[in-house]
Amino acid sequence: MNWREDFAEDDQKLGEAIAHFKASMDAWSDAALSQPRTMAPAVTRRSWRWAASWAMGAVLAAGLVAGGVRQIVDRQQMATIAARKPTQPRATGRSMAAREAALPANGRARKQEAANAATQAKTDAHDDALLASVDRDLAREVPSAMEPLAQLMNVSAPTNDSAQ
Repeated sequence: MNWREDFAEDDQKLGEAIAHFKASMDAWSDAALSQPRTMAPAVTRRSWRWAASWAMGAVLAAGLVAGGVRQIVDRQQMATIAARKPTQPRATGRSMAAREAALPANGRARKQEAANAATQAKTDAHDDALLASVDRDLAREVPSAMEPLAQLMNVSAPTNDSAQ
């Protein structure tokens, strides 16, 4: 026997094995195709979720727009009120108006200066208190919300300089 005869015998066995494999695959696919098929039900459950999410998104967008419009309108109203508000409180009642009219011009000017000085003193006191509050807040090492955590820290912990 030579090598060609050996390979010819092996080729014949391989050809038979492949033919049997092909026949079994054909039989399997014919059996699979002949089985009755059922259709998967249509997915209808998600349609309400989709509609609900779009509706909630529309409500959220409308709320944001309405909030912005409301804020703009409120600011405009406050600006209008501030523009109308007099810088000095007006005297109420006819008796106060009559007394002011009876004062000489020099007396009215002194009263006006006194009122202006009192208003300026109140404004200065308010500004000083506000600046003191800002200075106190800026001087803090930690924000007020973090103070309980800062108290837990060990301030006297040794530094790395002593280990060297």
